[in-house]
Amino acid sequence: MQSPTSETSPVALPSPVRITRVDFDNFKALEKYSLSFEHVNIIVGPNNAGKSTILSAFRALDTALRATRSKAPTRIYFDDVSTIGYRVPESNFPIALENVHTNYQSTASKITFTLSNRNKLQLIFPVEGGCVLIPIVEGETVTKAASFKRCFPISLTVVPVLGPVEHNEARRERATVVDGLSTHRASHHFRNYWHYFSDGFADFAELVRTTWPGMEIEPPEFDAGSGQLRMYCREDRLTRELYWVGFGFQIWCQLLTHLSRSKGSSLVVVDEPETYLHPDVQRQLLGICRDLGCDMLLATHSSEIMSEADPAEIVVIDKRKSAGERLRDVVGVQRALDAVGSAQNITLTSLARSRRVLFVEGVDDFRLLRRFARRLGLQELASGVGIVPLPSGGFGSWSRVTTLAAGIADALGSPLAIAAIYDRDYYSVEQINEVVEALSKNLTFAHVHARKEIENYLLIPSALARALDRAVSERVARQGTVPIPSTEIGPLLIRITDPMRDEVMSQLATKRSEKLKATGRDPADIMKETISEFNRKWDDLTTRLTIVPGKEVLRALRDHLQEHFGVSMTDARIVDAFHRDEIPEDLKILLRAVDTFRTTIPTIS
Repeated sequence: MQSPTSETSPVALPSPVRITRVDFDNFKALEKYSLSFEHVNIIVGPNNAGKSTILSAFRALDTALRATRSKAPTRIYFDDVSTIGYRVPESNFPIALENVHTNYQSTASKITFTLSNRNKLQLIFPVEGGCVLIPIVEGETVTKAASFKRCFPISLTVVPVLGPVEHNEARRERATVVDGLSTHRASHHFRNYWHYFSDGFADFAELVRTTWPGMEIEPPEFDAGSGQLRMYCREDRLTRELYWVGFGFQIWCQLLTHLSRSKGSSLVVVDEPETYLHPDVQRQLLGICRDLGCDMLLATHSSEIMSEADPAEIVVIDKRKSAGERLRDVVGVQRALDAVGSAQNITLTSLARSRRVLFVEGVDDFRLLRRFARRLGLQELASGVGIVPLPSGGFGSWSRVTTLAAGIADALGSPLAIAAIYDRDYYSVEQINEVVEALSKNLTFAHVHARKEIENYLLIPSALARALDRAVSERVARQGTVPIPSTEIGPLLIRITDPMRDEVMSQLATKRSEKLKATGRDPADIMKETISEFNRKWDDLTTRLTIVPGKEVLRALRDHLQEHFGVSMTDARIVDAFHRDEIPEDLKILLRAVDTFRTTIPTIS
């Protein structure tokens, strides 16, 4: 990555301003607790861990900002304190104020929100009752509405608890609809929202169409005679009013509506969106949220959502500790799944429903494939619709795959469509061809990656450089002026892979020699031919990155970038940085084949 800055030159703070940290003092379940924010913040933990307390804090901040943003702060008095700030009206306040103090302690409760411009907002709940909002700006006293907006240019979108839409929804006043957007009343005003904010409906309808296969939604229609609004949906040529469509679809439409109105917000807050949603739909949610551009705070118990996230996006909440714990690896994700009582077991029920099994080296491989599918616009494959992934146990297990699949089919009493995808590892092209030919006799299709393992498809220098640029920019936006070293991804990858040369050459030569020794060819000729081909690939970085151990290279790259840049280079961040023409052609062909397999009708062989 080319950088115009040196190791000591400052970087100007870019916009927009974000919330970077929240600290709790004596607030509900959290007596002394802090939570640092990144772009995606998925808070998990068992019941009564403190997740609801955190969400309550942001609901309260949203209410306070909406009530005070257009007003100048004034001198206020509470608990023998005099300061400049706002007294927040208690009408329509989203939380009960009588029990905000931890264990009913007789001291004020305080929530401090730190912004990326280093300004702070404090919500204080005095012992005497009520709520006040205090703006804190170093070296400045905020006394005017314009100053407050300049120093605190943030806005929140809080997704309310969602419920069924109204059977008969009368047209309401626009102001009534707007006032209820962050409350339980939003479900009762769903048609009204799109009646008044029709400019964004086309994009919303397209998102519905691409995320809920076979379903389309039309804009609301006003019946002047009854004074009511109607919205119609088309499914398989059948048209029905929204009220008569499934509850899950109603919830999904409302959730997408709130997400669509969050564009331009600093933070969108969502509480347990998985309720009433099919797993295939849940898996799409994070990708949609990432595309919004704003930060996300999402509380969940869903194993589908947690497994879709990168470890660094998950924060385990435990009120017995002093801070949220952001995970580092997949081991941490499994620990978080165990903590919330979720399991990632594939059941015969899901197999009976889809009847399409895709054997992969590990279920994380399928997640990475789905992320690339999303970049190619293969939306249903990206959400995993119609496929059950099963771990194959690696390349050496290929001979057992058909036996295992046959056993599953017998248990289900119905045929399965079966496919398998393997890492190439260090096997020779001769052995790869032999295995694919054998598997193809019994499977719908079989594939071995052209690169050593699936992680090698992330090793595209231009995409990595772009991902690093974005990660560094985000870090700067959150931390202000910081020294950023310069680097170039290509030379860094060369330095990381150079020490691997002898091991990679040895593995490739050994595997090929073992395979061809039965042919009677001179072993010296085989070795000479193999080493010549290896040298050709090694001397060019593009081809070198196809044969090196991808997991190991990525681990070293991530460690370096974390140490020197303070950023986490997650799979999602890397894939999101890809341009379509940077995705290797063999991977595109594979993804289209898997998408075709997704609709294959199983037959008895």
